Amino acid sequence: MPKLAAFDLDGTLIDSRLDLAGAVNYTRASMGLEPLDAERIVHFIGGGAASLVRRAIADAEIDVDEAVRRMRAYYRDHITDTTTLYNGVPAGLKQLRAAGTLVALVTNKPAGESEKILNQLGIREFFSELIGGDSDFPLKPEPDGLISLKNKYGFSGDDCWMIGDHYTDLEAGRRAGFRRIFVTYGFGETGSETPDYTADSFSDVNLILSGF
Repeated sequence: MPKLAAFDLDGTLIDSRLDLAGAVNYTRASMGLEPLDAERIVHFIGGGAASLVRRAIADAEIDVDEAVRRMRAYYRDHITDTTTLYNGVPAGLKQLRAAGTLVALVTNKPAGESEKILNQLGIREFFSELIGGDSDFPLKPEPDGLISLKNKYGFSGDDCWMIGDHYTDLEAGRRAGFRRIFVTYGFGETGSETPDYTADSFSDVNLILSGF
């Protein structure tokens, strides 16, 4: 039976922690603030760039919009300095496509940045759809992007999967009627959500999906 597999990006397909932390600390330094520990910044990720920046400058009274602009401008030029794919991602995506799965990216990162990352890391060809945070849909955890994909291709809920590392992914999937896989190797957390399945590696994601 054909399936729709919608993937998150950061913390699910790519380890982008150091590049995101670097962009945040560049922004803080450019506005006269001390750097933050990278692991602390990682805990602020989820909900899009604006949310990340707001959390990262909560200790100062500065222009949030300007901080977001600086962060995004710097990040676009350093988007894959250290960012890498998680183990098994290219082979796993290729396997899913070969099995007839419709593979989509649904991320809160802007579409242009996401496209650039997928191209630079060599996996753009595997995605039939890309919905970014600047699309016509609200950011996750709102389910609108997922629902649009399900309706566009005529899938039923049992054949739709959301795979991510953050409670925003899990909530969006639940509200869209998708089955949900939480990847434990990322840098997010489940929050109050309970995933249908957990995966300790990308290979585990493929094993779960191949069983249905």
